[in-house]
Amino acid sequence: MTEEKNVVILLRQPPHGTLYPVEGLRMAVAVSADFDPITIAINDAVYTFTKDVDKTMYLVHMNFLKSIDLDIFVDKKSIDERGLVKEDLVDHVKIVDHCDIVKMIAESSVTIPF
Repeated sequence: MTEEKNVVILLRQPPHGTLYPVEGLRMAVAVSADFDPITIAINDAVYTFTKDVDKTMYLVHMNFLKSIDLDIFVDKKSIDERGLVKEDLVDHVKIVDHCDIVKMIAESSVTIPF
């Protein structure tokens, strides 16, 4: 019997000037065919999920993950450090305490950073 893999897609880069968040969300969609990936945004990647950022390139990926009941987790510490509040973020995400984010990453079988 094969052990279940716990896959984390770790978004770290901002949505402006890079394609890392787009590619990370695309990877989450691809991995979802075989696993239930945990998508986490930390550092400047939290800007990916603000209401006022252009989501043209990845809104379809966000909506797909939501449609199959996979959450996107956003690090509360990263939000606080950037002066953001819950109301600045889209409804598709769950804000999680930093210690819980670290635990999710530590418990993963595979972490794929973007």
